[in-house]
Amino acid sequence: MQEVQVDAENPRTQPASDQKWLYRGLGSSARVLEYRKNKESDPLSEKGPSAADEALNEKLIGELRKNLAYEEDHKDIIRERALLHVESIVSQWVVEQSERTGQPVEKSEACRIVPFGSYCLGVHSADSDIDVLCIVPKHILRHDFFADIPQLLAEQSNITDLSCLPEAFVPVIKFECDKVEFDLSMAHMPYASIPENLSVLVDEHLTELEDPKDVTCLNGPRVTLEILRRVPHIENFRTFLRCIKLWARRRGIYSNIVGFPGGVAWAIMGAKVAQYYPNMNPSMLLEKFFFLYKNWNFQNAVVIAPLEECRAPPGAVYMASWSQAAIRRPFSIITPTYPAANATFNASNSTLAVMKKEIENAHTLMQSIVKGKEPLSKLFEHADFFKTYSNYVQVEATAANEDAIKPWYGYLESQLRKLVEKLEMDELAGLEIAQPCVKTFGPTPTPGDEFGYQVHMYVGLKFDAELVKEMKEAGRSVNLTHPVQDFMQLLDRDSYPEADVVIKVVKRKELPGWVKDDYYAGWKDLRAPSAPPTPAAGVLSVQLTAPMFSHTSAALAAEELAGSGAGTKRKADESQSSAGGGGGRDGKQVGAANGCSPAPAPATSVASPAKKPHL
Repeated sequence: MQEVQVDAENPRTQPASDQKWLYRGLGSSARVLEYRKNKESDPLSEKGPSAADEALNEKLIGELRKNLAYEEDHKDIIRERALLHVESIVSQWVVEQSERTGQPVEKSEACRIVPFGSYCLGVHSADSDIDVLCIVPKHILRHDFFADIPQLLAEQSNITDLSCLPEAFVPVIKFECDKVEFDLSMAHMPYASIPENLSVLVDEHLTELEDPKDVTCLNGPRVTLEILRRVPHIENFRTFLRCIKLWARRRGIYSNIVGFPGGVAWAIMGAKVAQYYPNMNPSMLLEKFFFLYKNWNFQNAVVIAPLEECRAPPGAVYMASWSQAAIRRPFSIITPTYPAANATFNASNSTLAVMKKEIENAHTLMQSIVKGKEPLSKLFEHADFFKTYSNYVQVEATAANEDAIKPWYGYLESQLRKLVEKLEMDELAGLEIAQPCVKTFGPTPTPGDEFGYQVHMYVGLKFDAELVKEMKEAGRSVNLTHPVQDFMQLLDRDSYPEADVVIKVVKRKELPGWVKDDYYAGWKDLRAPSAPPTPAAGVLSVQLTAPMFSHTSAALAAEELAGSGAGTKRKADESQSSAGGGGGRDGKQVGAANGCSPAPAPATSVASPAKKPHL
């Protein structure tokens, strides 16, 4: 890479002090992130901003600040101090561990702490955590790292809420340092020390790595830095991305774990827009974002780097990469480094439909904002999940104590997308939308109950209007037993012996008060959602006679459902089969439930499947 000196007029360079942590993965000598044009994506317009565009952009930045999308300077200093503290602890351990194994290393080259995600992208806010990768020499064992480092961190008075997940797909240590949340992972480099000028973007580093987990963990900062390398104007992109993140969070469509785009996916979608419109300022890019994805055919993947540039370097350990022949998902947002992966693999037909509707509404609203007919603040209003639907699937996770509830509800949250898919597969259920709520509620104690802590999760249900009408007239009921039963049988019960789960259907008026209080607690006001709740389409009975992991009951009583089916059916391109395999999702096709008669009463408990699902 040709070195480019820092230049205030160069949109891709910044003062070295600002790069200390943001660009830590590039090495100490880096001064610029060289732009790599996507040769498969020529600009659609070279237009730059007018005076009116600049004025709107100033208002947009003001709205971001009003909504706390930027972190205050003194809190950024706290983050930097916390990073230094963590680096000092880990570096000293690597030095001592290296001496014990007879491979001494200088402390300055013992390890490298590399932030990635929103902090590296430069779009973190006050409530953002820091994703951090610790790069260590080849002689440091992963087992030793995850055995010793948590103990050292636990000894620090300013570190709290410590938990270690060494067996996760990406092994991680979670903790708070000076009230800053950290997710710390670890990867080797194939060297005896970690030189200060080492860059994680150099593919040749991968050629001598033998453990696929090292490549997987390195992909965190590699993807983050490659996204920045693929946009023509980094500062414009950052402001634009802050807008996308704030909008998506407020509209309840920001969560990879339940099937919406997460931080990486939204950043890639934003980078695609920046490539198409390289000279536009953030307010113009935001308008083009909604225009582009309102018209996007989501059967086509969003790609910001040619796949040929994301291939494994010669000698690198083989890892499956996304290709056009990959199993079709509802939509695909592809990461720009080896191994290329679908950042929205967890998506469902429902989350795609909800996202598209939100983008369409935002596009219409943005046109009015540009014309001065609506204020910018309206774009960032909260979507009210609990006023959008009349009926909800309520997933109640319970456990005997607070230590048991945390891993249990974390596991259930990771599986919630599979419940959505099961509901979508059941044609006789007549569902148009099964929207997962991106927020979990709890843990909260339940005094006097054997299972003393609970967490609730929700899926909003929208039924087909014609089905509601037909079944109401025929006096029939929708039965959700089979999809819920199939979901229950997927769960790994054996690993959580002190935990339980109950699933039932509730109407809006039956939502627990503490759940609604929790949901609205972070709002500055309780303004009505931009789109009014779907009007009722009659009264329909929904039966859910599902097996539960419960000591108290073998069946759930039938729930009456105030119909919520106005609206058209999903288009064919939103109704792809969600059967498929790989990557942690089950590929078994689920039989439809009988919608005309109650399902037979199940046994009092469900045995865990012989083969546990791949997570």
